[in-house]
Amino acid sequence: KAVYAEIYGNSLGAALNYEYLYRDHGLKQGVRFGPGYFVDILDKNSPTIISGNIEYIAFTGTQQHHVEWGIGATYQYKYYKQNYQTVNYFISGIDTARTYTDHIYKFQRTGPAILPRIGYRYENPDGGLVIRVGYTPVIYLLNKEKEFHDGTETSKTSIPFATKLAWGGVSIGFS
Repeated sequence: KAVYAEIYGNSLGAALNYEYLYRDHGLKQGVRFGPGYFVDILDKNSPTIISGNIEYIAFTGTQQHHVEWGIGATYQYKYYKQNYQTVNYFISGIDTARTYTDHIYKFQRTGPAILPRIGYRYENPDGGLVIRVGYTPVIYLLNKEKEFHDGTETSKTSIPFATKLAWGGVSIGFS
Protein backbone atom coordinates (compact mmCIF):
# COMPACT_ATOMS: atom_id res chain seq x y z
CA LYS A 1 0.00 0.00 0.00
CA ALA A 2 1.21 3.51 -0.75
CA VAL A 3 -0.06 7.06 -0.45
CA TYR A 4 1.49 9.83 -2.52
CA ALA A 5 0.89 13.27 -3.98
CA GLU A 6 1.27 13.71 -7.72
CA ILE A 7 1.70 16.91 -9.69
CA TYR A 8 0.43 16.82 -13.29
CA GLY A 9 0.37 13.22 -14.57
CA ASN A 10 -3.03 11.50 -14.56
CA SER A 11 -4.81 14.20 -12.59
CA LEU A 12 -3.88 16.96 -15.08
CA GLY A 13 -3.13 19.03 -11.97
CA ALA A 14 -2.37 17.91 -8.41
CA ALA A 15 -3.70 14.70 -6.86
CA LEU A 16 -3.61 12.68 -3.67
CA ASN A 17 -3.48 8.97 -4.53
CA TYR A 18 -3.91 5.67 -2.74
CA GLU A 19 -2.24 2.61 -4.28
CA TYR A 20 -2.88 -1.04 -3.54
CA LEU A 21 -0.61 -3.80 -4.88
CA TYR A 22 -2.50 -7.03 -5.39
CA ARG A 23 0.57 -8.87 -6.67
CA ASP A 24 3.87 -8.19 -4.95
CA HIS A 25 6.23 -10.92 -6.24
CA GLY A 26 8.38 -10.53 -9.36
CA LEU A 27 6.22 -8.32 -11.53
CA LYS A 28 4.41 -6.08 -9.07
CA GLN A 29 0.87 -5.11 -10.11
CA GLY A 30 -1.69 -2.86 -8.55
CA VAL A 31 -4.28 -0.14 -8.85
CA ARG A 32 -4.24 3.43 -7.72
CA PHE A 33 -6.99 6.00 -7.45
CA GLY A 34 -7.59 9.44 -6.04
CA PRO A 35 -9.06 12.88 -6.52
CA GLY A 36 -7.28 15.72 -8.28
CA TYR A 37 -7.51 19.49 -7.99
CA PHE A 38 -5.45 22.27 -9.49
CA VAL A 39 -5.56 26.04 -9.51
CA ASP A 40 -2.59 28.18 -10.53
CA ILE A 41 -2.27 30.78 -7.75
CA LEU A 42 0.36 32.68 -9.75
CA ASP A 43 -1.87 33.15 -12.80
CA LYS A 44 -5.46 34.17 -12.02
CA ASN A 45 -6.38 33.69 -15.70
CA SER A 46 -5.73 29.95 -15.65
CA PRO A 47 -8.59 27.46 -15.22
CA THR A 48 -9.40 25.39 -12.15
CA ILE A 49 -9.27 21.62 -12.74
CA ILE A 50 -11.14 19.00 -10.69
CA SER A 51 -10.59 15.35 -11.61
CA GLY A 52 -11.11 11.76 -10.55
CA ASN A 53 -8.41 9.23 -11.43
CA ILE A 54 -7.90 5.47 -11.57
CA GLU A 55 -4.90 3.58 -12.96
CA TYR A 56 -3.58 0.04 -13.39
CA ILE A 57 0.16 -0.03 -12.73
CA ALA A 58 2.91 -2.61 -12.95
CA PHE A 59 6.59 -2.33 -12.16
CA THR A 60 9.68 -4.44 -11.92
CA GLY A 61 13.33 -3.87 -11.26
CA THR A 62 16.14 -4.20 -8.76
CA GLN A 63 15.94 -3.65 -5.00
CA GLN A 64 14.73 -0.01 -5.00
CA HIS A 65 14.87 1.10 -8.64
CA HIS A 66 12.01 0.09 -10.92
CA VAL A 67 10.64 0.58 -14.40
CA GLU A 68 6.94 1.36 -14.14
CA TRP A 69 4.17 1.23 -16.74
CA GLY A 70 0.41 1.25 -16.79
CA ILE A 71 -2.79 2.71 -18.15
CA GLY A 72 -5.08 5.13 -16.42
CA ALA A 73 -8.29 7.04 -16.86
CA THR A 74 -9.37 10.41 -15.57
CA TYR A 75 -12.55 12.40 -15.71
CA GLN A 76 -11.94 16.13 -15.60
CA TYR A 77 -13.98 19.23 -15.01
CA LYS A 78 -12.04 22.32 -16.09
CA TYR A 79 -13.56 25.67 -15.17
CA TYR A 80 -12.62 29.30 -15.80
CA LYS A 81 -14.55 32.46 -14.91
CA GLN A 82 -13.62 36.09 -15.48
CA ASN A 83 -15.46 39.28 -14.53
CA TYR A 84 -14.70 42.38 -16.56
CA GLN A 85 -16.16 45.77 -17.40
CA THR A 86 -16.64 47.70 -20.62
CA VAL A 87 -16.76 51.49 -20.76
CA ASN A 88 -19.62 53.28 -22.50
CA TYR A 89 -19.05 56.93 -23.53
CA PHE A 90 -21.91 59.36 -24.06
CA ILE A 91 -21.24 62.71 -25.71
CA SER A 92 -23.80 65.42 -25.05
CA GLY A 93 -22.83 68.81 -26.35
CA ILE A 94 -19.41 69.58 -24.87
CA ASP A 95 -19.69 67.05 -21.99
CA THR A 96 -18.58 63.43 -22.10
CA ALA A 97 -20.04 60.97 -19.62
CA ARG A 98 -18.96 57.40 -18.96
CA THR A 99 -20.80 54.43 -17.60
CA TYR A 100 -19.57 50.91 -16.98
CA THR A 101 -21.21 47.62 -17.88
CA ASP A 102 -20.27 44.46 -15.94
CA HIS A 103 -19.73 41.22 -17.88
CA ILE A 104 -19.05 37.61 -16.91
CA TYR A 105 -17.15 35.19 -19.16
CA LYS A 106 -17.19 31.44 -18.29
CA PHE A 107 -15.48 28.45 -19.88
CA GLN A 108 -16.10 24.77 -19.03
CA ARG A 109 -14.48 21.61 -20.30
CA THR A 110 -15.65 18.17 -19.19
CA GLY A 111 -14.91 14.64 -20.24
CA PRO A 112 -12.80 11.54 -19.84
CA ALA A 113 -9.21 10.95 -20.89
CA ILE A 114 -6.97 7.88 -21.16
CA LEU A 115 -3.35 8.18 -19.99
CA PRO A 116 -0.75 5.48 -20.67
CA ARG A 117 2.32 5.61 -18.39
CA ILE A 118 5.99 4.70 -18.64
CA GLY A 119 8.44 5.86 -16.03
CA TYR A 120 10.88 5.39 -13.18
CA ARG A 121 9.93 4.44 -9.62
CA TYR A 122 12.05 4.52 -6.49
CA GLU A 123 10.59 2.40 -3.68
CA ASN A 124 12.22 0.36 -0.94
CA PRO A 125 10.68 -3.14 -0.68
CA ASP A 126 10.45 -2.71 3.11
CA GLY A 127 8.40 0.48 2.81
CA GLY A 128 9.27 4.13 3.14
CA LEU A 129 9.83 6.81 0.53
CA VAL A 130 8.18 6.48 -2.92
CA ILE A 131 9.27 8.69 -5.82
CA ARG A 132 7.74 8.34 -9.28
CA VAL A 133 8.55 10.17 -12.50
CA GLY A 134 6.52 9.28 -15.55
CA TYR A 135 5.68 10.17 -19.11
CA THR A 136 1.87 10.21 -19.38
CA PRO A 137 0.55 11.38 -22.77
CA VAL A 138 -3.13 12.40 -22.63
CA ILE A 139 -5.76 11.07 -25.05
CA TYR A 140 -8.99 13.02 -24.53
CA LEU A 141 -12.17 11.07 -25.34
CA LEU A 142 -15.25 13.01 -26.47
CA ASN A 143 -14.62 16.06 -24.28
CA LYS A 144 -17.05 18.97 -24.49
CA GLU A 145 -16.17 22.65 -24.23
CA LYS A 146 -18.72 25.38 -23.55
CA GLU A 147 -18.30 29.14 -23.42
CA PHE A 148 -20.75 31.54 -21.80
CA HIS A 149 -20.96 35.32 -21.97
CA ASP A 150 -23.26 37.03 -19.47
CA GLY A 151 -25.09 33.76 -18.80
CA THR A 152 -25.73 32.98 -22.48
CA GLU A 153 -24.00 30.01 -24.11
CA THR A 154 -21.98 31.38 -27.03
CA SER A 155 -20.28 28.19 -28.21
CA LYS A 156 -20.31 24.44 -27.66
CA THR A 157 -17.61 22.18 -29.07
CA SER A 158 -17.03 18.42 -28.97
CA ILE A 159 -13.39 17.37 -28.99
CA PRO A 160 -13.11 13.68 -29.96
CA PHE A 161 -9.76 11.98 -29.49
CA ALA A 162 -7.54 15.05 -29.10
CA THR A 163 -4.06 14.33 -27.71
CA LYS A 164 -1.50 16.06 -25.56
CA LEU A 165 1.73 14.14 -26.17
CA ALA A 166 4.11 16.31 -24.14
CA TRP A 167 2.78 15.46 -20.66
CA GLY A 168 4.19 13.81 -17.56
CA GLY A 169 4.02 13.75 -13.80
CA VAL A 170 6.03 13.52 -10.59
CA SER A 171 4.88 11.80 -7.39
CA ILE A 172 6.25 11.65 -3.85
CA GLY A 173 4.88 9.77 -0.86
CA PHE A 174 5.25 6.72 1.41
CA SER A 175 4.60 2.98 1.26
